[in-house]
Amino acid sequence: SISETSQYHVEHLTTFVLDRKEAMITVDDGIRKLKLLDAKGKVWTQDMILQVDDKAVSLVDLESKNELENFPLSTIQHCQAVMNACNYNSILALVCKEPTQNKPDLHLFQCDEIKASFIHEDIESAISDSKSGKQKKRLETLRMISKADSTIPPPPQAPAPVPPGTITQVDVRSRVAAWSAWAAEQGEFEKHRQYHDHEETAEMIAARIDRDVQILNHILDDIEYFVTKLQKAAEAFAELSKRKKTKKSKKKGPGEGVLTLRAKPPPPDEFVDCFQKFKHGFNLLAKLKFHIQNPSAAELVHFLFTPLHMVVQTTGGPELAGTVLSPLLTKDTIDFLRYTVTSEEGQLWMSLGDTWTKARADWPKDHFIPPYVPRFRNGWEPPLLNFMGAPKEQELNHLAESVANVAEQQRKQEMKRLSTE
Repeated sequence: SISETSQYHVEHLTTFVLDRKEAMITVDDGIRKLKLLDAKGKVWTQDMILQVDDKAVSLVDLESKNELENFPLSTIQHCQAVMNACNYNSILALVCKEPTQNKPDLHLFQCDEIKASFIHEDIESAISDSKSGKQKKRLETLRMISKADSTIPPPPQAPAPVPPGTITQVDVRSRVAAWSAWAAEQGEFEKHRQYHDHEETAEMIAARIDRDVQILNHILDDIEYFVTKLQKAAEAFAELSKRKKTKKSKKKGPGEGVLTLRAKPPPPDEFVDCFQKFKHGFNLLAKLKFHIQNPSAAELVHFLFTPLHMVVQTTGGPELAGTVLSPLLTKDTIDFLRYTVTSEEGQLWMSLGDTWTKARADWPKDHFIPPYVPRFRNGWEPPLLNFMGAPKEQELNHLAESVANVAEQQRKQEMKRLSTE
């Protein structure tokens, strides 16, 4: 027998209030606004389960299995599948209005595993049965969906990618790496570099600059993405607080479940990654200060202090940022920042403590500073430089990778320990 509770894995794209004042009246208006948000990179998908039974459509948190929203069938004013209208090619649109609401909500979901057209049929048949009081249409629809679904081959189960240098592979390599990196810090590598630098052709220098500019651009993209994510969580939190204030009863109101999930801040390791990218970004700006304009390196420093201030505030002060040791700022960067920052920016910078204000030479020689290898959200990797220095650089990068992995594991264990205490 076919179970009459069906579950679909969907991504919640956004919820709009249908409001004539906002020129938001139909599903088409919603799709048009979604395309605009998507073009600006401002759509934040949230995985969840959409569940249909003979009484309601509900949304369930994928991890905790808690019910986020419950839309009784009688409150669903309109349901529609929008196929191939934009980047999101299988959208389920649900218009719901509880008796307590003045204006209906339009919820949009992307449906990949089972197409939106099938989920739409399921919901429509549930509504039709609940109106007629007969259990007829929905069973036929569920049979049709399960038949259609079984003819679609499941996606191949590829093995999960192995993270580079897991704990078993890195012990020996990382010890060697740690010492090599340490020796390199002590200046041997610097001597090589200065020696090589004299022999660098204009072409080599241009390639290095181009590579650093590309890395800087990816860092700025990732920081912007993270800050937008924080703003979205803050907006959801503010909207949630507003709804709770205007509510008479303690009962969860419509839309609150999804907002609660969206208001969750990112995990601490994402904040740490963002702080590392700020530091690496400052180092690159100091290196590029004579090579970039419109905007200049100094303008970009001012530009970066705005999101840095916001991320520090979001973590409740400078403590978390102050724990981020690697990468250290270079002496060059520290001089450049001293010369560039405003008094307000300077105050914020100094409040972050030694890990942001002292160069390598100011730390004890035996204080291990793990090398930093940036990882980017979209998987991009910096191009290798194809000349004499490349194998050396590649080797150092591989060493740095493995040490960074060990340091990362240790940091995770440390954070685990702190969170259990």
